[in-house]
Amino acid sequence: MKRSIGHLVLLAASLSTGFVANANATDFKVSPTTDIKRLVKEVAAGDTVVLENGIWLDTKLNFEQLQGTENAPIQIRAETPGQVVFTGRSELKLSGHNIVISGLVIRNPQGMSEVVEFRTHSARHAHNCRITDCLFEESADAISSKESHWLSIYGSENRVDHCTFRGKKNKGTTLVVWVSETPGRHRIDHNHFGPRPVLGANGGETIRIGTSDVSEFDSQTIVEQNYFHGCDGEVEIVSNKSCANIYRYNVFEECSGTLTLRHGHRCLVDSNLFLGRQKSGTGGIRIIGQSHTVTNNYFEGLRGDAERAALSMMNGIPNSPLNGYSPVRNARVMHNTFVDCKVSIEVGVGSSRKQSAAPNDCTIGQNVFLPDKWEISRIHTDLTNFDCHDNKYQIGDRKTESGIDAQPLDLLFTRVADGLLRPTNSSPIRSQMESGVTEDIDGIGRPQLPSCGCDEPGNEFRHWPDHANTGLTWSSGVEQ
Repeated sequence: MKRSIGHLVLLAASLSTGFVANANATDFKVSPTTDIKRLVKEVAAGDTVVLENGIWLDTKLNFEQLQGTENAPIQIRAETPGQVVFTGRSELKLSGHNIVISGLVIRNPQGMSEVVEFRTHSARHAHNCRITDCLFEESADAISSKESHWLSIYGSENRVDHCTFRGKKNKGTTLVVWVSETPGRHRIDHNHFGPRPVLGANGGETIRIGTSDVSEFDSQTIVEQNYFHGCDGEVEIVSNKSCANIYRYNVFEECSGTLTLRHGHRCLVDSNLFLGRQKSGTGGIRIIGQSHTVTNNYFEGLRGDAERAALSMMNGIPNSPLNGYSPVRNARVMHNTFVDCKVSIEVGVGSSRKQSAAPNDCTIGQNVFLPDKWEISRIHTDLTNFDCHDNKYQIGDRKTESGIDAQPLDLLFTRVADGLLRPTNSSPIRSQMESGVTEDIDGIGRPQLPSCGCDEPGNEFRHWPDHANTGLTWSSGVEQ
């Protein structure tokens, strides 16, 4: 079973995943008929498991308690990236430490509730593991009716990066992070999500972090530098159901739904782009819960309202159960820019006899609105306990006088090379008060008296995730 496939091949594979090859490491060539239970007893830190090119139909791989190290991880990789295709009722499970999976295709999975899972048992999870450069897809003509999760992350400090997820039609979240009493501290970055067609029911999320029953626990997961395109499964594109997560530097383009802080508290949503392209139902950020911070985000061309508004705050349930609507308290919505959105900010969404707890003790400050013919805000509750200050809007654009105090100005914005509307150097958006937000959307330091909106005037622009720089590095070689 043990055999080397050549030092140069091993070196190339190691460099592709960012690790230096170990001269004493062993390669294991594996086929669909290999006895994996026997194999895992021989694999040690620094070794590589090479999966043979071909179609792996209804294959179950269970990599139990592999023990890599930070400097000598165990690699499980395709013989040739894109040429190892798991399909049918295939599943892959792993547990242990410092394992890297790369180069695989998971195509048209059917019948399995968990397709790739970072655990092999309820008590045996993955830690410091990574899945990179893998493709998860469902073809247009595939039929899969059973509810499933394509990727389930358990354990701690795992990473999902440079993967592509597209075409999921059946019920079940595409990527789930499972939360426990111990913070997971996972990282989800540089992935391409979408398209995902409309499901027509709950259960069509693209990412979910946690569940309602554990939503009071910290996950401390970071979701950054991802590109979401056409993720229309349901209203919750991303469903946050835990505490202290960070969502930053992501792009949501033509997605009919929102980044939803559904349960949990103390999350940061900073420096993301929400580009609706005038598509029906496109939204931005929905706030439920306590002490969330929403800063430096750019919203343009969104056509949703109510729970799909560019920024919505829901009414809550007094003494809400975990699966209900926790009242919005102490939310900070600052230094955001809203352009051509049907409703930029809607407060008190869902107000009813049951959902009677209005948002309270919140700040909406130093935001910029260029609404064109649309409404800046719809307010369904009393804003007495809100701090609304130093917001500015483009004179002549505002449809109605409603709710959010804002100063009319000729804002002097212009369309620049990255496609965004940005302030010119002469734009009159300098605030007269400090905000505590130290950087703008491009990572440029803000002065003591910062500009309103997401952007300090200047010529330094962030490199945003898009089709070209997220997802697979070998996508041109994948059979469609």
